[in-house]
Amino acid sequence: MITPPSDNVALNPLPRLLKAANERAWRADAIAGLTVAVFAVPQAMAYAVLAGLPPVHGLYAAIVMSIFAALWGSSPFVNAGPTNTAALLTAAALAPLVTSGQVTALAGVFVLGVLAGAIRIIMGLLRMGWLVRFVPVPAFLGFIAAAELLIAFGQLHELLGVPVPTAALAPLRIIEVLIHIPQSDLRALALGLGTCGLLWLGGRYAKKLPMALIAALLAAFIAPWLERFFPDTQKVLLVRDIAAVPSSLPFLQLYFPSLEVWWAVLPGACAVAVIGLIEAVSIGQNLAHKHKNELNFNQEFFGQGMAQLGGALFGGVPGSGSFSRSSLLESNGAKTPYANIFFGIFTATVLLLTPRIIEQIPLAALAGLLFYTGLKMFNPAAIMQVWRTSRPDFAVLAITFLVTFAGKIEWGFFIGIIVAMVIFLSRARLLQIYELVPHPQSAGTRGIRFDEISYTPGSKHESSGLVALALHGDLFFGLAHELRTQLAEIHRLQNPQFIIIRTRRAHSVDYSCWKALFDFAELFRQNGGTLILTGVRQDLKTVIENAKMQHVFPEDCIVAPTESAWGAFECGLEQIAGDIQDRTTLSPQWQEYFEQHFPAPTQNSTIA
Repeated sequence: MITPPSDNVALNPLPRLLKAANERAWRADAIAGLTVAVFAVPQAMAYAVLAGLPPVHGLYAAIVMSIFAALWGSSPFVNAGPTNTAALLTAAALAPLVTSGQVTALAGVFVLGVLAGAIRIIMGLLRMGWLVRFVPVPAFLGFIAAAELLIAFGQLHELLGVPVPTAALAPLRIIEVLIHIPQSDLRALALGLGTCGLLWLGGRYAKKLPMALIAALLAAFIAPWLERFFPDTQKVLLVRDIAAVPSSLPFLQLYFPSLEVWWAVLPGACAVAVIGLIEAVSIGQNLAHKHKNELNFNQEFFGQGMAQLGGALFGGVPGSGSFSRSSLLESNGAKTPYANIFFGIFTATVLLLTPRIIEQIPLAALAGLLFYTGLKMFNPAAIMQVWRTSRPDFAVLAITFLVTFAGKIEWGFFIGIIVAMVIFLSRARLLQIYELVPHPQSAGTRGIRFDEISYTPGSKHESSGLVALALHGDLFFGLAHELRTQLAEIHRLQNPQFIIIRTRRAHSVDYSCWKALFDFAELFRQNGGTLILTGVRQDLKTVIENAKMQHVFPEDCIVAPTESAWGAFECGLEQIAGDIQDRTTLSPQWQEYFEQHFPAPTQNSTIA
């Protein structure tokens, strides 16, 4: 028997750290942490700019969130910190509030981070990790596809060196930027496209080199020379033009905005919390399967919540698990949670030792990094796979994409979930009820097979004194009316005296469907009929007893399941065989079946 993994949430991180220390993987974890830190520094800064904050707050998030997730998370590989989707959601949620002057950018990010962290922590403590199983993949793919394109196209004005677009909707902002192409700044374009080119070359020919860092440093070196060649044009914007980079570690930063701000930020915080959890769990589960381990979803929820809360308290931008950094950490030999702790330490070291170098990085280079990352992460092959597999699921993906890209990004994912639920209910509302008739070629064998004839328009069902039925799937309230109607039609058109219902494949039955069965069975018995349920599990039998419906389904009308697939059903048929007075009322198939298996007693044997 397979023992499921524990879903408990450990609040004390010391046992996990002590166990990891015993693995003596310090050297491998340190190398992995240093490698990823070198790759991640420019990325974290770019995500902070995307969220609308000074670049240093991306480094704060990378330092604090990685360490907190290592302490309280479940996966040793998931690297928590700033991500593209979290940064985009943050910018979308806070832009109206910051623009209207209701809150400063730092205070808004603090509120959003605290709320998102609290939501994740509560979900972990309430053991809500099972909810991840019900997230429709098409909705997630549609959201990610739209988010990546928004990130890429959202950097066009920085790449071209044109004014920031003011339109409310993303498609209109893109058009507004394209109109200003003739006024492009060639220096910004050269720095941005040069960064994209170096990243492409690195991904193709030098995957082990930190090309993002190399491109950022090279852009910082080239920018002053470009100003010399173009002295009459506008100054190249650098990181220091947004805000100075302090040579200090993250420090506690508390803000106390009004309750109206907290309430206004809540929808965006929910989106950041939920989508971030899906990202983190997806990464952790994939890497856990690779190493033949199990991921505790609830613990990962709690760990991501603590990471987000810690990042907010120390001035970091909201984030979650990063696909690229986590995969890089694992592929570079990380063994234990200490790899993420080393990552945080090395990132802090970079901040302490090189703040003046960081300040010289052009914003156009960071825009190029985001533009390249957004286009690279966009996956049309996955979208086409959904199209070829299921058109309803593609509709979920498409609607999610359109709402996210052209409407409200913080609502796009949740709209996709609602659409997926509606499509699921439309599929599930089809009642799966079949008439069972003996297969003619199997007559004469004890292991007889039965044909299943669905009650669908155009199907043929003969009148018979015995009608055998099979119920499949989950019988929920949406099927109750159809179940009630179908049973009444069978009674009216096929005119049976005996009905036997096979419940072996009925996974669950809610009260609405039970009520339909109870009402029909009671009316059927009043008209002299006999209804037998076969394959009745103990949980279904308990429902009948608790509902006080033994007078409708007495003990002799309930057959428990057997190890054999058709054993209980055949026991029910055997029980009916002695009660059928006139077998000529049966359909030809059932007459042949009973003659083969339950021959009627001859007159001589009766006299004897």
